[in-house]
Amino acid sequence: MNLKILNLTKQQESNIKLILSNQLDPKEFSSVQFWIGHCYNLPSLDEQKMCAFNQILFGFGIESVEGEWQNGYWCNILFTYVNVGFSDLPTIIHHRDKGFIVDSVENIITKSNRRARCQ
Repeated sequence: MNLKILNLTKQQESNIKLILSNQLDPKEFSSVQFWIGHCYNLPSLDEQKMCAFNQILFGFGIESVEGEWQNGYWCNILFTYVNVGFSDLPTIIHHRDKGFIVDSVENIITKSNRRARCQ
């Protein structure tokens, strides 16, 4: 994952890398603790990671983009992402097929639409 295009501080980059490598528990972040404190069921580890990434990036929340319906956990969610204010800016994305990546929402949607037209 190319974090350089996000223009992060050393501390931000370090925290993201530690979370991705499971060396830093997302529950260490206040936003994750707050969210868990209001949940009946514990959010998945990937959901907790996205919440921590949102705090690290000073994002505006976690959003999702729907794709085609699938059976299983993801159902119709193609990916979730840290909302950084503009869809053409790079952000951290959790894609149902690719896992955690850095890209723009606009770019992923364009790629998905292009692939759907070709099939």
